Amino acid sequence: MKRIAKYQGSRGRGGLLHRPWLRPLLALAAVGAAALAFSAATLGTPNQHPLASSGIWQPIGPAPVRGDPFAGNESGRVTSMVVAPGGTIYAGSASGGVWASKTGGQSWRPLTDNQPDLAIGALALDPHNSNVIYAATGENDDCGDCFYSVGVLRSTNAGATWQVLGRRTFFGHYLSSVVADPQHAGRLYVAGDLGVVRSDDGGLHWHTVLHDPTTDLVIEPGQPQALLAGVMGVGVEKSVNGGRTWQRLQGGLPDQRAIIGRIAIAVAPSSPATIYAAYAGLRRKCQDCLLGLYVTHDAGLHWTKLKVPDYFREHGTPVAAQGDYDNVLAVSPSNPNIVFAGGVDLLATANGGATWTDLTNHFYLHTDQHALVFSHGNLYIGNDGGVYALEPSGKLLDLNTNLSITQVYQGVSVSPHGRRILAGFQDNGTALFHWTTGRWTSLIDGDGAFNLILPGKGGALLGEVDGQLQRSTDRGVDWHIPSVPGQIAGPIAMDPIAPGDVLLGDGNLWQSANGGRKWVRLTHLKGMGPLTAIAVAPSDPKVMYAGWQNGLLEMSQNGGRSWQDIGPTAWPTDCPPGPGAEPDLYITGLSVAPLDPYRVFVALAYSYPQSLPDCPFLLETPAANSSWPSWVDISGNLPSFAVNDVLASPKGLYAALGRGVYYSPGSGADWRPLGRKLPNVEVTGLTPTPRGGIVAATYGRGVWVLPAKGP
Repeated sequence: MKRIAKYQGSRGRGGLLHRPWLRPLLALAAVGAAALAFSAATLGTPNQHPLASSGIWQPIGPAPVRGDPFAGNESGRVTSMVVAPGGTIYAGSASGGVWASKTGGQSWRPLTDNQPDLAIGALALDPHNSNVIYAATGENDDCGDCFYSVGVLRSTNAGATWQVLGRRTFFGHYLSSVVADPQHAGRLYVAGDLGVVRSDDGGLHWHTVLHDPTTDLVIEPGQPQALLAGVMGVGVEKSVNGGRTWQRLQGGLPDQRAIIGRIAIAVAPSSPATIYAAYAGLRRKCQDCLLGLYVTHDAGLHWTKLKVPDYFREHGTPVAAQGDYDNVLAVSPSNPNIVFAGGVDLLATANGGATWTDLTNHFYLHTDQHALVFSHGNLYIGNDGGVYALEPSGKLLDLNTNLSITQVYQGVSVSPHGRRILAGFQDNGTALFHWTTGRWTSLIDGDGAFNLILPGKGGALLGEVDGQLQRSTDRGVDWHIPSVPGQIAGPIAMDPIAPGDVLLGDGNLWQSANGGRKWVRLTHLKGMGPLTAIAVAPSDPKVMYAGWQNGLLEMSQNGGRSWQDIGPTAWPTDCPPGPGAEPDLYITGLSVAPLDPYRVFVALAYSYPQSLPDCPFLLETPAANSSWPSWVDISGNLPSFAVNDVLASPKGLYAALGRGVYYSPGSGADWRPLGRKLPNVEVTGLTPTPRGGIVAATYGRGVWVLPAKGP
């Protein structure tokens, strides 16, 4: 389900926030961390760290999550798909890059793990050479976790190598379509929030041919000069001269520009005069609902509104309409009356729209459809759950197999013995990983968040889904909502000495002394926004820290009975915010030195709806209990990405960045990449393992583990 700034749900699916994994934030107070020591004087030199250079990150999935009660196996959000004439399937994921399958979806391999941007908004194959692939980065689905573009990736060898086209043109934008002219080699069109741009030399130079935000762009079959564009606030526009001039189509289409939102377009390949257009609304009475699904049989002169259920919302749930997030159409290559319309659900008609069947409910297909492609008789479907195929016989195939594109939230928990990992995913619930089986098993359906595995043979599981804390005492078979008033989904931390004591954050800080059964409120703040990070001092659990989205940082030295503000008057702003950012910094992560309860590390970031680029704000105070704690910038040589999390250990500091994990041997400014073979992906959080390893949650490539080496 779409990530937005208020609670929603869809079969338990819902969303929160700007930077989606930072609404729930965790300070990662490690189990057993009281025994750890942290001292810059005893850390040694960087090359003595057993993981810094020789360690190799290991992917553990999900690939996929198995056993979701509604949608079976799930991998992650797929935004675009194309199929080569030889049968190779290419899938573009929201933040996990481009993947290819030469086996009809039975196995997949990533193609772009080392590229500068893994957020794929659109894919296209060159009609003159199917080994040439275009991948437009920047997802144009109007979501809080839609990462923006750094350009169009092009491969001339079926994905073996890539180059970036149009970096200056597309940087910071969101792209919805990339189209290659079937007649003129080297002519490309790219559409998105910047309008429509065209290149006549294979992407070396670009010029704008339409200036309004465009959510879909197609070329009419057999007429390479004829373009149809779905333009927000305008409608469907048509060009018959390759984009030099445009005409707004009317003849029955909505004409009140102020109410027109996202538009999807599909042309019938067997009858190009038959065109379908799905309009989402843009007014309060129809905010992102289905304004209308229209058809023309005379190439756009006259249009008829079809009777169809509002598939942009899921009826019977509190879900708001989502036509701005998932709106896609496809027409059968051989029959202009067979149409598939995707929104929250996937609808199908075999009679030109006279009657419709909801395939999502019929097949238990995952919600939120983003890509529909016909090939070799199959309809390939990309949605928030991954890749599926509908065969001509009517059988639905799950093609997620080893597709590892899950968007993992910060708040991954590792069991005290290290054999289980509990994690929450975007629109794919909360799942448990078992080292013995190597499989992820779905426990709760919905949008996951922070999690906690309590120690002990019968230790409870705490999980957050769709803005609500849930608790299980039978290893995840049954869940119930504990006595916490209201909707709470925020950071969770555990007392490292008395593991039954748990802290939980929403707008305030809550505490449970019995493993999450009952809760009491420790703070009574109003108007501070969500609490985004919690830390408990491993050497003295009475010392607690809490950080809020508005940058407020508070400390308690008596177990939460009283609190004091320890932040500076203003956090540093020497690095200005980039495009689309809120000007105020907020706290993304907290960590406390294992042997010093007043040595604190704090990560901050601007509030971005996207991830590139950002400033690496990472600060330290050696004496949080002083009258006026002094803060030192320790970001040093970190690259220009936001710091999403920070973790102190006996060996130094670890920082989770918008791209990768970095390590510093002390509290200085000397940082270097940690380990090898981690994809160039957003890392949302870090969790230590009992044996000294690191677990990294990534937003688009699942969970990765860097095992400990050496003593």
